[in-house]
Amino acid sequence: MATQAQNSPLEISTESSCESQLLKKLDFMLDGSFANENVLFKEVAKLRPCGLDEFDVNFFGNMDVFNTMLARISKEKKVEQMTFNDLYNEIVKFKKADVYKEIREVTIASEKLGETVGNIENWSQDLVIFENLGASKDVIIKVYDYLKSHPDNKKTYKEILGLLKKQS
Repeated sequence: MATQAQNSPLEISTESSCESQLLKKLDFMLDGSFANENVLFKEVAKLRPCGLDEFDVNFFGNMDVFNTMLARISKEKKVEQMTFNDLYNEIVKFKKADVYKEIREVTIASEKLGETVGNIENWSQDLVIFENLGASKDVIIKVYDYLKSHPDNKKTYKEILGLLKKQS
């Protein structure tokens, strides 16, 4: 007798929430509210149950990125016929592209570094991230000098970079 995997109520709820959202038309495209980036963000966020995370929502909720996807979708469908499924399929294609993966990786690393408290003891690990993000030698030297002269630093790298920018 074969056993079937049982889904939790949350998984079933999320799955059905995703499925029902995918069937809906992109009405915000017809009523003019699409021009407002906040509306666009909220509409893309409706695809969270389908597996989009916070980075995805921010990225695909950007007007320029959305317009790129819209241009592709509109080659096959009129705006009145477009559904969230069409948008979701385009997002899935976009997420498979190397350029998206690279942008995501760099952005997440940059955000993580920005939230990290600068510390001279951890500098060797943080230096690798700065270098991977393409920071200039000048910036790296300034940050290192700041950390050496502030051994009890409590500021994040984002705050340190902000201070250094004001000083230049």
